[in-house]
Amino acid sequence: MPKIILHQWEVSPFCNKVRKILKYKHLAYSVVNYNGLLAVAASRLSSARKLPVIEYDGEKVQDSSDIAEFLEARHPQHSLYPADSKDLAQAYFWEDWADESLYWFEVYFRFRYPDALQLATSLLCKGRSKFEQVIFAPLARYTYERQLNAQGIGRIDKNRVEKKFFTHIGNLETILSQQDWLVGNHQTIADLAVAAQIDEILRTSPLKERILSYSHVKSWLERIQS
Repeated sequence: MPKIILHQWEVSPFCNKVRKILKYKHLAYSVVNYNGLLAVAASRLSSARKLPVIEYDGEKVQDSSDIAEFLEARHPQHSLYPADSKDLAQAYFWEDWADESLYWFEVYFRFRYPDALQLATSLLCKGRSKFEQVIFAPLARYTYERQLNAQGIGRIDKNRVEKKFFTHIGNLETILSQQDWLVGNHQTIADLAVAAQIDEILRTSPLKERILSYSHVKSWLERIQS
């Protein structure tokens, strides 16, 4: 078995996505967390200056989508990608939607709601000193507020953002009421990418119970975790 090290921020949905991929492929791995001000050190791991990064027998790979394809090439069992070309195209669309659109709802719900922000900050500084948490909290909020505003979603009223988000959840509910997985007849990168984003919303957001009231979405999330 290869030696795999996942360099991560535990509450990052993209790191969660990689954990799900490793679990799905039954690959053993160890974790290095970059909580608190250790986040500065993470910037030296890759040219993108972001996490996740995996070390695979010493070789570093960055970006959750690139990591998925890298692991698939070396461990094709429990495939992440459908064999059918149409299903494959749909899987890539779902993954991109999760990474580029759904992600910003996760950020909004985490950094625009006081209770969620407090919990997220605590998790981001887990194992570090209270001093670091005092420094890190406003820095993290400032950073993500700038990103939210740049994306445009940060300029939208909370009620409207929630309405948009639950339209997406309702659409997922409709799809999952008719099929077990988002694409094809088994788990794929589509399921893992979308579920990773929703997981992180559930972890800190006060919207958790409302999301889990969608019974087919809830059952689908439980199937992915099992």
